[in-house]
Amino acid sequence: MPPPRPQTLPVFLLIRTAFQLLWRQRDDALRLGLIPTLICFGGIIYGRDALTVVAGQMRSGAMDQLPPGVSFTIMATLLITTLAVALAVANWLRFTLLGPMGAVGLGLNIGRSHLGFVISLLFLLFAASIAFVVLSMPILLLPGLWQSAGLVIVVLVIIVLATRLSPFLVGQAIGQPISLQQAWAASRGNGVSLAVALILVQVPPLIAVELVSQILFAVGFASVAPLAMFFIGSVFQIASAILLAIVLGTSFRHLVGIRV
Repeated sequence: MPPPRPQTLPVFLLIRTAFQLLWRQRDDALRLGLIPTLICFGGIIYGRDALTVVAGQMRSGAMDQLPPGVSFTIMATLLITTLAVALAVANWLRFTLLGPMGAVGLGLNIGRSHLGFVISLLFLLFAASIAFVVLSMPILLLPGLWQSAGLVIVVLVIIVLATRLSPFLVGQAIGQPISLQQAWAASRGNGVSLAVALILVQVPPLIAVELVSQILFAVGFASVAPLAMFFIGSVFQIASAILLAIVLGTSFRHLVGIRV
């Protein structure tokens, strides 16, 4: 007999709860977000020249072959920022699901659970990228508008499928691992709602960082202190990561539960 269908996760309640908890526990967010923010900032500083090259090509609409060394720098920058986000998410999951002792101090008590979370996250990202390449191949043969619509659908499908496996990542982070099959079963009927919540919870930070950037560019602050702009971007990046962690933690508690 199949297990009972779990109650659908309330999308907007998840989002509202995420922002309420972030504000209520802002001191802990500052504590656990400091090191990831500095790591993210360092990664952006390391790759800023390469990022400028890629951004220039994107604005011109001509993505030519990148100069030697730029591709490696871009990959290294993405890896550094991904590790920073992973550290923030793992520590916040441990803090919110295991209690204050799950992530003490600045969250530098990195152990096996952190390593398992990072490896699982990188594996899931790699699998998602392979799936995107494979699924997009036939869509690239379609004409313009149909091609764009098809690629968007592929991205959304991959996001939903990856979201179905998110309880597996959370279990790794808190040291209470579950199998991929158990994660898939636990998230049954909630893949779309959880994916929507994870997407929408990032919209306010994106809007906020864009508004702040436009204001700082308008008053000339960006040209005077470009490094400060990178740091502000890093702060918003880690804040967004913590919001994602709150949504993931809340959904895990609802779908799987915590072993005491």
